Amino acid sequence: MKLTCKQQDLAKGLSTVSHAVSTRTTLPILSHILVVAGADHIRLSATNLEIGITCRVAAQVQEEGMTTVPARLFTDFVSNLPPNSVKLTLDSSSQTLKVEGQRSHANIRGMDPAEFPSIPDAGESEQPVQLDAAELKEMISQTTFAAATDDARPVFTGVLARVRGDDLIFASADSFRLAVRSAKLPSVDAAQGDVLIPARTLNELARVLPAEGTVRMVVTPNRNQVLFETEEVKLVSNLIAGQFPNYEGIVPKSHSTRVSVKTEEFRQATKTASLFARDSANILRLKVDAGEPGGLTPGAITLAATAEEVGDAVTTLDAAVDGNGMEIIFNVKYLTDVLAVLDSPEVALELNSPQQPGVIRPIGSLAEQYTYVIMPMHNTR
Repeated sequence: MKLTCKQQDLAKGLSTVSHAVSTRTTLPILSHILVVAGADHIRLSATNLEIGITCRVAAQVQEEGMTTVPARLFTDFVSNLPPNSVKLTLDSSSQTLKVEGQRSHANIRGMDPAEFPSIPDAGESEQPVQLDAAELKEMISQTTFAAATDDARPVFTGVLARVRGDDLIFASADSFRLAVRSAKLPSVDAAQGDVLIPARTLNELARVLPAEGTVRMVVTPNRNQVLFETEEVKLVSNLIAGQFPNYEGIVPKSHSTRVSVKTEEFRQATKTASLFARDSANILRLKVDAGEPGGLTPGAITLAATAEEVGDAVTTLDAAVDGNGMEIIFNVKYLTDVLAVLDSPEVALELNSPQQPGVIRPIGSLAEQYTYVIMPMHNTR
């Protein structure tokens, strides 16, 4: 193998695939990156056996070949080279890769590439789902945070990806909250059905996706792996076996009180309250004041949190209230999490009673595409 490529391109590619490198493994090969030189590019690959990432880097290839190199050492060395051309030359007899930069060079000993696990490709997979990269990243950010982090219930550590007609729906839950985000697909040709994708996989995908462009999502014929593919990057992941709960039955079908409030003000108020609530089981007391009939006194929403040995904080926000006043208790973290991923100017909080779940929806273009259900806390103190 002998080739030349740009330092910036190589460093970016290595940074991308490094997300799949195994940091704790009994298999040394999993701490390596596979480097394959083709006709006019290098293909970099890494896997931890749960996800695999492959990235294509443009190069001038004089001799094709392949090897593996220690991921951390190779990535760190290349990233510290000046932004100029980098020359890679492999001594296949010893699996030693010579890396030459503008002022530095190194010899890095790898392992036999035959030991590197194969990363599946689309092959004879189902009809792909075509997605906009920016919209997919937004869908991921608005759902994965609500997935459980406790592996005791594997189903809740995943995000349900459902293709129904020309809709793609992501849903995640952890028994105390539920996030649902939908998007329109360009056609109804995509394979229909449900798969359960690990939330960790989607978070890694969001990190390596380009800011714009098209992403193909395909499921393998045995429906145990999913592949996301762009022109430069490919990520494959195992799927979670199991049945996701019927989330549609959890979403309240109506409400008795609807509060419209500015998102940024609500976000800042919950962050302020969380400073005190964190020492008191994250309890946030939320009071809705409907105001006086006829609009003489505007509606308001008051957020109060108490740290028993330190003090308390109260914030009152102007709000448009449709319905009766109410008091309800929420886990403040569940509010700060969702408000952090919504960028609509206003959000709506829909309530029925202090004992029933509340719903948060953005007001605007995503009003019909995003739903967040949050269970109330019991008044125990």
